[in-house]
Amino acid sequence: MMHLNNMIRGTVSSIPSKLLLQLWEHDAGTLKFWRASSNFVYTFERDGARYFLRYIHEEDNTTQQIEAELDFILYLIGEGFPAAVPVRSRNGQWMETIETEQGRYFGTVFEQAKGSHIPLEQMSDGHLTSWGKALASLHHLSEKYRPETPSRKSWEDALTFISSVLQRYPKETVLSHELSLLRKELQALPGGEGLTGLIHYDFETDNMFYSAEEAQFYAIDFDDAMVHWFIMDVTSAISDLLGQEGSEEAMRQVQQFLAGYRSIKPLDEFYIDRIPLFRKFADLYTFARLLRSVEGMDETQSPEWAITLRDKLLRICDQIRERHCPAVRLAPIDHDNWHECTLLEVTDEQKNVFPVPAVYWLAESAYCGFTPLAIYAGEQLIGFTVYAVDQADGAYWIMAYMIDHRYQNKRFGKAGMIELIQYMRERHSCGSIFLGHRTGNERAAHLYASLGFRIANQSEQEIIRELSE
Repeated sequence: MMHLNNMIRGTVSSIPSKLLLQLWEHDAGTLKFWRASSNFVYTFERDGARYFLRYIHEEDNTTQQIEAELDFILYLIGEGFPAAVPVRSRNGQWMETIETEQGRYFGTVFEQAKGSHIPLEQMSDGHLTSWGKALASLHHLSEKYRPETPSRKSWEDALTFISSVLQRYPKETVLSHELSLLRKELQALPGGEGLTGLIHYDFETDNMFYSAEEAQFYAIDFDDAMVHWFIMDVTSAISDLLGQEGSEEAMRQVQQFLAGYRSIKPLDEFYIDRIPLFRKFADLYTFARLLRSVEGMDETQSPEWAITLRDKLLRICDQIRERHCPAVRLAPIDHDNWHECTLLEVTDEQKNVFPVPAVYWLAESAYCGFTPLAIYAGEQLIGFTVYAVDQADGAYWIMAYMIDHRYQNKRFGKAGMIELIQYMRERHSCGSIFLGHRTGNERAAHLYASLGFRIANQSEQEIIRELSE
């Protein structure tokens, strides 16, 4: 997504499109605006045939990345892969640069891809199979690709970009933590031959055109291509189907797509099982790109359509936040909410690993100097926690943590724990935080381990964990 300020300037003035068009052969009077998202795109005609002019402001892309994209596309076409063909300018260049009062723009032109767009809901099993085959064929060629121009960005570059954006928003603690875990998990994954390479990244149906005569798909829009695991491309391609959780028909379509893919290239179940990890990558990358795109936008100087678009993009950001960790807050336990806290309970199955009721912890906190806190989702009380400092050695301990049985399995547990860690560190500057849990409490063990708590000591009855900065 380009920066909205650049989109506003580019749509108010059509000067860049007109200046760039003069550098390619064209029929006079045929230039028409098509869309603006990651790039500005216009259509025009030459000798009656339709072409696409695509350009972008220098703040949103670099010549090196565009040249690398074009090199990859030309390689694929040279190997027989069906893709929209780039067109040289009158100067014999694949890319042209123009200077304007708003800065430089980089332009390219493509022939119209063969075939027609088929919406996902209208795809037959044959279409789904061909779609999977097309992606596998691209990956097969990518394995052999040896670029002469500077290579495209990688997943590591994308994580660095995400981190740079999140650093400007210190309150995004949950997503920052998710990014840290994502980086560790990706770094631990096997890579190399057959597993990683230059991927399309946006191989969804919007970027595919089906030629019934040739019984194959043509691909467009390689501008998001990056070096990544091939399973990332699979994940992004079928993201709309994966989003239809609980739909048997959607899952059947996924299997049809995968069958087509596997008819060309192997795909191990190990990586299929890790699709949720790559969906997390897509979410965080989308979140960072959208958040960056709305930065610095002056509402008083922006047209209504831009304000509407900004609000839409921010709603998508809210959806991503909610998907990864619902918003929770911590509040003191006082005379207004203490009784409601005593009514919180774990499930019957959990009472053997969390046997002490909330009222006990409130009483101990009052007489032993512990700090009890209520956990809220909006205005709804959903849990409580207690922490303390060991007067002997100054160590900080989370003494109790629970989410009421009515609100479990909704990601509140992780969200609340992240808030608690942040709360303790901001108020006490504690380097390490300790906690303990029963050996049989597998749910707690999984949660704490996912947050970085490492086992410091254990007995037959209890495991002590430590979280260090």
